[in-house]
Amino acid sequence: MSSPIHDIYAPTLNPVRFFAQIFAKESEILHIKPFGSGHINDTFVASLSNGSRFILQRINHQVFTKVDQLMANIILASKHLSAHSKNLGYQSVEFIPIPENTFYVGNSEQGYWRAMHFIQNSVTFDKAHDPNLAFEAGKALGAFHAMFAHFDASQLHNTLPHFHHLGRRINSFELALEKAETKRVKSASKLIDFARSHQEQLQCIDHLTDHNLVPVRVVHNDPKLNNVLFNQTGKALGLIDLDTVMPGCLLHDFGDAIRTSASLAAEDEPNENLCGINLQLFEAYTRGYGETARQMLTSAEKINLPVATIVMTFTIGLRFLTDYLNGDIYYKTHYPGHNLVRAQAQFAQAADMLNKLSVMQAIIKHYF
Repeated sequence: MSSPIHDIYAPTLNPVRFFAQIFAKESEILHIKPFGSGHINDTFVASLSNGSRFILQRINHQVFTKVDQLMANIILASKHLSAHSKNLGYQSVEFIPIPENTFYVGNSEQGYWRAMHFIQNSVTFDKAHDPNLAFEAGKALGAFHAMFAHFDASQLHNTLPHFHHLGRRINSFELALEKAETKRVKSASKLIDFARSHQEQLQCIDHLTDHNLVPVRVVHNDPKLNNVLFNQTGKALGLIDLDTVMPGCLLHDFGDAIRTSASLAAEDEPNENLCGINLQLFEAYTRGYGETARQMLTSAEKINLPVATIVMTFTIGLRFLTDYLNGDIYYKTHYPGHNLVRAQAQFAQAADMLNKLSVMQAIIKHYF
């Protein structure tokens, strides 16, 4: 892939429309509006005079500092998925090229921009409202993993090293705690105690990856439910938001997927008593995932699927807590203390998962 078109600046106060027009090419843009609920990038949907639409994104280059490597991973992964998707009914994301056959444009001040074809009649969900939705989401993630089963993961750049490594996240948490404002430390004291009391026992996946006891695979790294695209009838089409596709551990994907696809409450539910795991949704997701991925998993991966759900829920909670202690510099927040509420919800869900671990183990054993 060629280098991006640098030194292009929007000459107006509306860089969104300016960069959208580059991808729209000769078509007239009728309107642009915000789209989705992602925490990191800014996403818009552009409607054109010819009746088509496309997704426009401003890449958060403060998070993804190596934009060239990020886009190289995405394009390579997308092409592979497109070439292997027919038998599984998977629909891959298609990025829109611009002159010089590059796929993004921009600058460090106004951001780097890319665009994808809009998949018509598609929807996303923040919460699984029935077992069939969870089952379909599980099939989609399993299909994603299965299609990369024989792909050499070393072809992809490791754009976010140790992304889900809990030990590294614990180190970041402790550093944030040392530097945090006293007021924030005090308001987070209960969650800080929970983190410290569980962090040692939940580094079990770190042990597997650090000692090469599970394969290095191509993984999505952010397969939460609202990154699964569905059609109008509830059939999963595939995974979107490929920013974190890179070499990694399959267990992290399954664990993070369950965190949102089988949760009793929203990621930022303020009432911790409502948070936990819905075992019916967990079983449905597991059944779907097994249907498409069962044959490729090693015994070490299979046996650690249940605990992976706890590890990832705890890890995401710890990341929210760390960001709160750092002054909310990473995740988008919608009100003061939002990251603290998120951390509380995730820790409450992790605690419920710990209580139900034996049941989850029995379900995994049944389907794998």
